[in-house]
Amino acid sequence: MRLLTLALSLLLLALAQRLVAPEEVARSGVIGKALPAVVRVQGTPLAPGEEGVVGTGFFVSPIRVVTNYHVVRDLVGLTVRLSDGRTFSAERFAVDPGIDIALLTVQGVQAPKVLTLSKTPAHQLPLGMGVVLVGLPYGQGPLASYGILSGVGPLEVPTPDPTVGAEVGEYLYTDAPLTVGNSGSPLLSLQGEVIGVVTDVIGGPAGVGGIGVAVPGELVAQSIQDLERFGIPQRGWLGASLVSLDELPPVLLRAVGLTTLQGAMVDKVEPGSPAARAGVRGAQRDAQGRLLALGDVILAVQGQAVKDKADVVRLIARHRPGDRVRLELWREGRRLEVTLTMVARPRR
Repeated sequence: MRLLTLALSLLLLALAQRLVAPEEVARSGVIGKALPAVVRVQGTPLAPGEEGVVGTGFFVSPIRVVTNYHVVRDLVGLTVRLSDGRTFSAERFAVDPGIDIALLTVQGVQAPKVLTLSKTPAHQLPLGMGVVLVGLPYGQGPLASYGILSGVGPLEVPTPDPTVGAEVGEYLYTDAPLTVGNSGSPLLSLQGEVIGVVTDVIGGPAGVGGIGVAVPGELVAQSIQDLERFGIPQRGWLGASLVSLDELPPVLLRAVGLTTLQGAMVDKVEPGSPAARAGVRGAQRDAQGRLLALGDVILAVQGQAVKDKADVVRLIARHRPGDRVRLELWREGRRLEVTLTMVARPRR
């Protein structure tokens, strides 16, 4: 009887530890396959006395790791640590600050596992779908968390550096728990594809109760393809500096007949840029930089009204070299349209 009771107890214990629900099975499988591809990214700060940054990355090819640009921007002596504890040197291959992505070359090892980036556009991903996040919060781990795709759309809260990630039109949002150190973590579907690369968390102390923010995988895949082939991203660019209308003196706006604060003024136009080739005009300033006359004001891109300079950058960034992009401008008291032809970005 004792043997029978013991056998039954062991059977019940085994059944209790098994994954039963299909979603549990899928989730566990995705985590198990992703773990070998996920790495810790760290280095030494450029500025003496500053605390080192620890982030997450993952292999996208046998020797390449993708992470956030903001993780490696101010670091030297980069290393990646694999899930088995081994550490290897890495170096920047190319960076794409516009979407906060960096591509690293890892030296001395081949990827134990490579993750595949989704090619599905962000707006086609169903809200509420299950997502898995694997990363190294606070350098601990790797640890996994689970949640849903909570939303898709632009990031409307202020960021520490608005120039980083300025060309992401739509972000992915998730309630999967994440915090410091999760930057660069893969956000995976239950089919194992990377639908996003974590870049930030908004709300809540250190991410507790916050919402995770990720760059869509389709955008990252396009960037990696560009970086591998050209060394620089090939998204559309205006080739001009901009100033949002709400940053300008109202008296100047009224002087040219503008009654709205929705739009962006062209300040300086780069020679040879798409804006210059289309005849877009910049502002006039004196020797001290004081504004004397407004430049062209961009009111819409491809028929879509813009709120500010960030809107203009995001809408133009959706295009590729060779695309024609229509701008609606306000110049000297009247509306007019010009068409830009996107060209490859120059190397800086």
